[in-house]
Amino acid sequence: MREPESCDEANMNYYIDPEVYKKYKEQILEMSQSVQINYAENIPPEKRKPGFSDQQIGEKLGLDPSVVREIRCVAERDYYTLDEWQKAIEFKDQACREYAVKGVSSVTKKYLLKRKAKD
Repeated sequence: MREPESCDEANMNYYIDPEVYKKYKEQILEMSQSVQINYAENIPPEKRKPGFSDQQIGEKLGLDPSVVREIRCVAERDYYTLDEWQKAIEFKDQACREYAVKGVSSVTKKYLLKRKAKD
C-alpha cells in the first residue's frame, strides 16, 4: 500500500484513536516542520533547529509514520486559525506569481539581496 502524500489524502480514510491523538499531538507538532521554532532567518544557520519529517518523528516516538502524519495533519488544522491558513495561501500565491514573472520570488530575492550586500 502506498503512503499518502498530503494531509488531504491522508485524511480520506484513516482513523486515529482520540486518546492516541491527545497523547502525541503536542509532541508531534513541536517536533514537526509545521511549527518551526528557532528557524528564523536572523538566527545563524548552525543554531537553527528545523523540524523533523514524519518518518523521523515516528522513529523517535515509536509510531508508524502514517500515524504521525495523520496526527500532524489534524493537529495543524486544530492549531492554526482560518485567517492564518488564508494568509499562507496568499503568501504562496504571491511567491509563485512573482517567480513566474521574474524567475525568483520576493521571498528568495530578499535573501539574495542580503547576501549580495554582505559580499
